[in-house]
Amino acid sequence: MKLKGKKVEGTNVEVVVIPRSDENIVFFCEAVKNYEDFDELCPKPEPPERLYPGGVRKKNIEDPEFKKAIDEWNNQRTAWTIITSLAATADLEWETVRLDTPSTWGNYEKELKESFTDIEMYRIIQGVLRANCLDEEMLKEAKKNFLQEQSLQKEK
Repeated sequence: MKLKGKKVEGTNVEVVVIPRSDENIVFFCEAVKNYEDFDELCPKPEPPERLYPGGVRKKNIEDPEFKKAIDEWNNQRTAWTIITSLAATADLEWETVRLDTPSTWGNYEKELKESFTDIEMYRIIQGVLRANCLDEEMLKEAKKNFLQEQSLQKEK
């Protein structure tokens, strides 16, 4: 796809800098393009069917085991998004997280806590969220920049 004659490509990348006395620690948080790899490793749980009067079968989304499975799936999806987004950071090595092993994904939190304060960890996660979302602040800033460019072009 092209916009104004230029090919639209790439993804949003947020840069998070954690200041340290010896040198800054820099994370690159890149937006996740799609969830195909995640879906392949972790298919979304399906609710069980329930037999209702009259022989009607419907999916039972209120089933406690299904709700538990969906919560776990959502937690895995969040963890996968975080570690996949942070993979844009060159030379980042996880000690206990393996992208191809879903049971290890939740370890990202423990590893971050071992190296960073809660506030620093929050900033890193916030960078991942900003890269993967269009929050209101980002949209306002983009609109402001666009309108400023338009104003400058009119003045010329």
